[in-house]
Amino acid sequence: MRLSLPVLIITLALSGCTGGTVYYAEGIDVSTREVDLATCEQQAFTDFPVINEIRFTPRFFVPARRICDGAGSCVVTPGYFEGGERYIVDVNAQVRSSAMRGCMGARGYARIGLPACGAGTQVRLSTVMPALTGGTCLYTRGPGPALIVNPI
Repeated sequence: MRLSLPVLIITLALSGCTGGTVYYAEGIDVSTREVDLATCEQQAFTDFPVINEIRFTPRFFVPARRICDGAGSCVVTPGYFEGGERYIVDVNAQVRSSAMRGCMGARGYARIGLPACGAGTQVRLSTVMPALTGGTCLYTRGPGPALIVNPI
């Protein structure tokens, strides 16, 4: 099912946005992409669930220091250990991300980076992903997925 917004010509008032990366396939509706994303994400989490592992930063010894002034008075700072802070790593995060990219790739999507649409850029809004041009940008209007649009 294809859902599309009425074709509008608007002036965007987006500033300070940097853009981002999105899954793209020309001619596919954004709602279809979102269903495909959810399906692939669920499959990736099923195949490669979160497995948290506790790790520690390297620990090292800082030796004692003796600092003396010109009068021969010395201060000794005892040695001590640094590091060893605890952190948690999801050991499946990287392989899950690869599985997600593979699943979306098998469905015909490519992961691409696009800039945010600049302030004052006139675009034609549509939920169907257009052909890429030199001016293609991401239009974000609140919650929900960003729209891939071309300037008019």
